[in-house]
Amino acid sequence: MKKTFFVSAITLIISLSCFSIETVHINLNNKLQKFDGWGVSLSWWAHQVGKNFSDNQLDTLCYWLADKNELNMNVFRYNISGGDNLEHTHMRKDAQVPGYKISEKSDYDWSQDASQRKILLKINALREDAIYEAANYSPPYWMTKSGCTAGDSLGHDNLKEDYYDDFANYLADVVKHYKDEYGIVFQTISPINEPYSNWWKMNGSQEGCYFSQDNQERIIRELYKSMKNRKMLSYSSIAVMDANSIDECVEGFEKYAEKKDILKYIGQINTHSYTGDKRKELSMLAKKYKKRLWQSESGPLNIKLKGLDNFLFMAKRIVTDLNLMQPVSWCDWQYMSGGFGGVWSLVGYKDDNKTFERTKGYYCRKQFSKYIKPGYTIVSNDNENVLTAISPNKKELVVVIVNQDPTVKQFSIELPKFKNEIHIIRTSENEDCILLPNSTYKENGSRIDLESDAKSITTLVIPIS
Repeated sequence: MKKTFFVSAITLIISLSCFSIETVHINLNNKLQKFDGWGVSLSWWAHQVGKNFSDNQLDTLCYWLADKNELNMNVFRYNISGGDNLEHTHMRKDAQVPGYKISEKSDYDWSQDASQRKILLKINALREDAIYEAANYSPPYWMTKSGCTAGDSLGHDNLKEDYYDDFANYLADVVKHYKDEYGIVFQTISPINEPYSNWWKMNGSQEGCYFSQDNQERIIRELYKSMKNRKMLSYSSIAVMDANSIDECVEGFEKYAEKKDILKYIGQINTHSYTGDKRKELSMLAKKYKKRLWQSESGPLNIKLKGLDNFLFMAKRIVTDLNLMQPVSWCDWQYMSGGFGGVWSLVGYKDDNKTFERTKGYYCRKQFSKYIKPGYTIVSNDNENVLTAISPNKKELVVVIVNQDPTVKQFSIELPKFKNEIHIIRTSENEDCILLPNSTYKENGSRIDLESDAKSITTLVIPIS
């Protein structure tokens, strides 16, 4: 009898846990941030595929990336490469992006970097509302102490002491050239990348450069001066510091603020969200000093998950970043990477046979980026797995639910007055942005009830009145 009772109790507990309901309260009056859009770096996939794939293939890849019915991305970070010594062979092949000045005495060679530029121009033709940022990872090799754009021999500051103005002029000249020649306006210039990281060392596999706090501020001042001299401040500003972690960004920006004068040279705060927990603190800093805030680079760095689990992890990071840190733009590091089945890429490719395919990550990202459009406003809710946004005319509510668990979850969503025209889209192990039937949810007074499948992302597009 005791054994029977024990088994029955366990069954009851499991049954109750399986059918527990998570109630989601959405506060439309608590508007968080107006969202400028979703984005991605062009480093370094654009250089690699732009060089090796046909125009028709590139058209397809850019369509998937930027079209409003696909990933709907409109924020793009173009890599102004420093360009390494041509005698060096240590860079990974996709990161061997040429610079525009091969030596100190040479003229600018604007024919360089044709592959990345080809992608940039195709994107520009697709998106009239595109937002561009110019990002640099290292000064040209001839400006560095080590003579190598991968970094200093010990991972220390690598820009020569008397070349800060030269480096600033280099960045400003490239940005001005793209505006004058192609009509592409870079809203921001990011002159440094992960400057506190000590892994930027000579003979590494990619460009990188450490900058101490004082030297970060020095290049900010020099770049501002160069932009002012070229009359660029009316259309471009400086973004910093693209720290590897949110916590580093908070610490670094607080030090900027101590110098008082440096803040007037900064138009935007950039952070990567690979690690760190100080999302709310960074949001408060951005608001306090009235600076636009971007999450400018993220991905599954040092994450051991694979397949769908990996992409669901990144989906949850998006929800957390946008709800707590409240950036106005959220950017992936990689759109494409070599090979199929990778954890970084939304599209995988193979150079040897010139093929490519969308990964599960593509559809996971599309669950957000297609439906939460530029100009929508993120609004608060009380569930850590849910992201909510409202359209500019306040007639459409978007709800994105991330379920990383291996079991079905029940959600009950409290709603304002809504019309019975709800669209529900889901990506799971066996589904890729599938439109679900109306029977998926049930109306229950002022709320709707639905199941979130195991390991899935569910997006609801809800007309409201």
